Amino acid sequence: MAESMKRFFFFLLMLLLASSQAMACRCQNPEPESAYTRADAVVLVKIREVTQVQENVERMETEVLQSWKLKVTEDSDTLVVFSRANECPYVGQKGETHLLYLYLEKFSDLPEGFPEGFWTGNCVGNWPESYPQAIRHIQWLNRYGKRT
Repeated sequence: MAESMKRFFFFLLMLLLASSQAMACRCQNPEPESAYTRADAVVLVKIREVTQVQENVERMETEVLQSWKLKVTEDSDTLVVFSRANECPYVGQKGETHLLYLYLEKFSDLPEGFPEGFWTGNCVGNWPESYPQAIRHIQWLNRYGKRT
């Protein structure tokens, strides 16, 4: 009987640990107006490549299909976007199209060694393009956002 109780409590503990880790990134994405207001730039992108550039940093090389609020590329349509892997990252897969709300981070605002540039994360308004929420955000952006 004691062995079965130990197994039960071990299973319960593992279940609690797994659910608490999953809960850490649970949130409700903001409405389009709020997400737009907080972001430095908004883009609709197709992901070309995803790599881990250091322990806690994911890098997405993307093709910009559309942008709002701030011009994010100069002569090409390529944009690199980073996400912190240890803080509820938002990272798509190669070939997918995503709506991303971006934040321009300078070296002075980042932990030592993190790359400067555009960053994103979970819970800021990002959606895969195929989701109804993305369609609603894109409609709002096309109506009220500043196209670049």
